[in-house]
Amino acid sequence: MDIILFFNTLFGFMTIVSWLITASIFYLYITKRTFSKLITEQFLNYAISVASFSAVGSLIYSEVVGFIPCKYCWYQRYLMYPIALVLIASYFKKNLFKFGYVSIFGFFLSLYHIYLQNGGGDGGACALDVPCSLRYVDIFGFISIPVMAGSGFITIFAAILYYDYAREQISE
Repeated sequence: MDIILFFNTLFGFMTIVSWLITASIFYLYITKRTFSKLITEQFLNYAISVASFSAVGSLIYSEVVGFIPCKYCWYQRYLMYPIALVLIASYFKKNLFKFGYVSIFGFFLSLYHIYLQNGGGDGGACALDVPCSLRYVDIFGFISIPVMAGSGFITIFAAILYYDYAREQISE
């Protein structure tokens, strides 16, 4: 099997699954449903997993597959890597998890990158060597690398938002 096809299929599948889980987490938050402390802790673990897989996925695409990141891909990496590291550290020191709220900025940056990739703004040219309009990945005609990154950011945000809310409800 071709390595590009393998990773595109894997990350595309993970993106769709993250949408379903994120929608479920927002539903739990809106309906104010909570679980036991044991289950609530899994939302932090999920945020840590998504951030870690997102960071590793970006490295796989650039270092293993050979895709050269554009300027906005780098900006998204600049946000995702520290989020992943701090969330991993929050596994040991619980109060660090609130840094995960920064992921909302990454989500909006991804939205702008998606806009550029689809011909918005200045046509998507953000660099001479690698334009932001370049689609290395095109799954189902709409899942691209910025869509995957945005999905990661919003999933981390939702998981941290719910974790923070549920933790407060349990402690009351």
